[in-house]
Amino acid sequence: MESQEQAAMDNAITCYILDAILFIYGLVLTILYCRLKLQQDHSVKQDSGKKEAADGVYEGLSHRTQDTYESINLKKSKA
Repeated sequence: MESQEQAAMDNAITCYILDAILFIYGLVLTILYCRLKLQQDHSVKQDSGKKEAADGVYEGLSHRTQDTYESINLKKSKA
């Protein structure tokens, strides 16, 4: 009977150790992810400060040079 109790305790201790490792792993990944997001946000804020007032939402867009819809010229054939 005592060997069964010892085996159960060994299994429980192993489970607790694995749970602790998993918890620490998740905590480290969460910290690294948050650090990465903060660095990206910080770099975006620095880049946006360098833009001129004319740039912004419409940056990269150009004026239309031709109409979006072109007329279709259908010629009737004489048959």
